[in-house]
Amino acid sequence: MRFAVLSYHTSPLAQPGVGDGGGMNVYVKRLASALVRSGADCDVYTRSTSVNDPLKIVVEPGFVVHNVPAGPLRHLEKEELLDHVDEFRDEVLSLMLDSNSFMPDLIHSNYWLSGIAGHTIKHELDVPMLTTFHTLERVKSFGRTRPDDGYDEDFRVKKELEIMGCSDAVLVSCAQEMIQLVDLYGISAERVEVVTPGVDHAFFAPGAKAMARQALGLDQNKKLLLWIGRIQPLKAPSMAVAALGILAREFDVEMVMIGGPSGIEGSEELNLVRKLAESYGVQERLHLISPQPHETISSYYRAADLCFITSRTESFGLVALEAASCGLVTIASDVGGLTSVIDGGMTGILVSERSPEKFAEEAGNLLSHPEQMKAMSKAAVEKSFGYTWSYAARQMSSISRSLLARELLSCS
Repeated sequence: MRFAVLSYHTSPLAQPGVGDGGGMNVYVKRLASALVRSGADCDVYTRSTSVNDPLKIVVEPGFVVHNVPAGPLRHLEKEELLDHVDEFRDEVLSLMLDSNSFMPDLIHSNYWLSGIAGHTIKHELDVPMLTTFHTLERVKSFGRTRPDDGYDEDFRVKKELEIMGCSDAVLVSCAQEMIQLVDLYGISAERVEVVTPGVDHAFFAPGAKAMARQALGLDQNKKLLLWIGRIQPLKAPSMAVAALGILAREFDVEMVMIGGPSGIEGSEELNLVRKLAESYGVQERLHLISPQPHETISSYYRAADLCFITSRTESFGLVALEAASCGLVTIASDVGGLTSVIDGGMTGILVSERSPEKFAEEAGNLLSHPEQMKAMSKAAVEKSFGYTWSYAARQMSSISRSLLARELLSCS
């Protein structure tokens, strides 16, 4: 099978945590790699952002990233990208039609902007389309005062519904995401399939905390909290910093925060993080670190005592899974896919009352009971073994074979 994977707004080779890069980058790259290792071919199409981008990059045999010119050859904010989707679609179609070697058996669209392009490509080529949304507008809008990506909420929902109506299968990461999709968008559960993300156990595994801290230049004696993600209100890093401020009243604790500003409110959120650290008097205890490659991220997981995930919504939660694989206990918001990755009270803590006070309280309880943390750490590692990219590839291949054996879905 040959997959045409559309990842319009961000490249799978981009550094997670930079700009729009995040869990989707990891998902696209690792799933494509696992698919080619199972015998498939994957052409990933992404928008070129520099005159220096090569037209194609062979990541490994069978896995090729195509940098497609569409709009200015520079980084564009998400709200600017819609204007160039049609150009991207036409360029991708041209590549496919001009070379039989790139003609796909299936389209896999990632995110709603890619889905707009995939909708037309599906009909032009008469092949099935699978869509992974990664985030859904009606889910993101919970607890939000205004759209956080520059698009009108009703407009994006309309586009999401159109893409769902054309997708032969809509892919989700877990049962919780399927429930949200069915309840909030009215899609039939029969058209929703689960492809569970994995974790690279070669990188993410338990290790010596002292050695990790020494390698990273971190204090050996202080308690260490870890927060990883894009700096934006959706991920709520400011809540994590406020929790640090409360916790520092009782514990000799520091926090490493890894990520960069993202979206139209990213810089504002970063300023809030810094102001809160100063107001709580913990500016010397907060270490703001730029986004890191996977090889280094794993060292931070091993160096930390606890991981915070303060997000308002999460479709899955790869950070929680990576942390678990390294034996790091996570305290996370009780939302979305985090409830599938974390067994509350067993492998981590799920916080239903999202507040700095509650995160600080739960962290204090665990830091005061190291034996409980040790048991949770062991259970988290054991649970993580059930998540592999090879299994995700088997799920994807099975779904794809089923789609190829039946009639294409007509748009609804």
